[in-house]
Amino acid sequence: MKFLESATNRLLLIILMFALFVAFKWQDIALPYFWDEMAGYMSGVVYMQDHGISILPSAVPPDLSYGHPLLMHATMACIAEVFGNTPTVMHLTILGFTFLLALGTYFLALQLNAKPLVALMAYVIFLFQPITVAQSTQVLLEVFLAMHTVYALLFYFKKQYALSAFFTLCAVMTKETGLVLAIAMMVVVFFEFLRDKDLKDFVYKFLVFDISFLVFAGFLLLQKAAYGWYLNPTNVGKSKLELESMVQKFWDYPIQFSFVDQGRLTFTFVVVAFLVAYFRRPNFSFNEYKSSRILLPVFVLGFSVFSVIADAHERYFLSLMPLVSILFAFSIYGISRQNLKFIPLILILCLNSNVLNMDNGQRYRDADLSYRDMVFTNRAIFDYVNSGQFKDDTISWAFPLKLAPVDRRYGYFDTLKFIPDTTFRADALYKVYCTPGNIDWNAPDTNDYQLIQSFKSSYSESALYKKF
Repeated sequence: MKFLESATNRLLLIILMFALFVAFKWQDIALPYFWDEMAGYMSGVVYMQDHGISILPSAVPPDLSYGHPLLMHATMACIAEVFGNTPTVMHLTILGFTFLLALGTYFLALQLNAKPLVALMAYVIFLFQPITVAQSTQVLLEVFLAMHTVYALLFYFKKQYALSAFFTLCAVMTKETGLVLAIAMMVVVFFEFLRDKDLKDFVYKFLVFDISFLVFAGFLLLQKAAYGWYLNPTNVGKSKLELESMVQKFWDYPIQFSFVDQGRLTFTFVVVAFLVAYFRRPNFSFNEYKSSRILLPVFVLGFSVFSVIADAHERYFLSLMPLVSILFAFSIYGISRQNLKFIPLILILCLNSNVLNMDNGQRYRDADLSYRDMVFTNRAIFDYVNSGQFKDDTISWAFPLKLAPVDRRYGYFDTLKFIPDTTFRADALYKVYCTPGNIDWNAPDTNDYQLIQSFKSSYSESALYKKF
């Protein structure tokens, strides 16, 4: 392990690991957009590029932003203005944010534990998570949000509160979930004031972290003025306060997804073994105060509660993966500290479980590589329709491919060779159906429509139907 004592050697390993990560993901760089990536996020970026870049809520229609704050949309639109708006550019940008997120995980682990080996393991474990691999080339909010969350936590523990407040603000203006981070920061600020009685320190930290609440309140007021509501009614309508639903989702996401799914159960066994040994130590004590012992539990609990109330998806929990990865790394080190030679064996066995779960192979999940099947069938049916044989025909499209024929920037065509219709009118001669997608809630009437062509890959199918 002496090799890792050199910061230069660790930097080389960090660069090498991410280079291998990029090599593995390179096949996904130029893929066209799909599902929420196209309908809810890149659609907003494209709209901004055409109508003006801004973080004001009126900059993008709510059906293209889902009512979220627009910091990521504006950031991606600025990058598109400079380097071009193509899937390759946008996906490379998200890949760059993923590197910063993974690097932040490394530095956060180093700050919390001060052991370079633990930090490097946390970095590697994070990169091996199927959710990280999948999200690293999708233009969604999750990588951007997780990146700002990690650096907000890192700088708080480094006592660089202005920087921590800045990244907290960025998290809040990326997605409403960032408010959980801001609230957690305030809880610790008040706790430390009660403990230290340092009024000057309290006022300073209160003022810098209060900026996030003030800015978000301003955003909500502007959103109310623009659209008549503070929060998107569709998103609010999906929230469930029923106890049974909340308990079930708390198990499904913060617990099962974080510690069981995608091969993480193997890591969890290591964590349990470590915790049993740790708490049985004769000199065990929690007397020493550390801000992380307050901030991290409050943030994780708040994030989990917010997520089980709202409409949860697996990808939303990317923000917890850096902390989960650090816990896994620390546990592996903890049970092997008497003989560090066991660390590579344990780490490889655990990572192998992640590798075996990169693609669930059964259903659509944008939190693992199964999303490739949907992109494959979506692109296949579009290429078939755009082959030239339908150049004089009108083809009707609905979600998830409704926007695909609208603009070449979504990645499906250079030259359109058919007449697109995105109203999906009832009497359309040709209709495109997808599953997952419109066929699941509006299947074609086989008395009126016959199947012309279909493309399948695992769970996904995209098909063209023609009216009799």
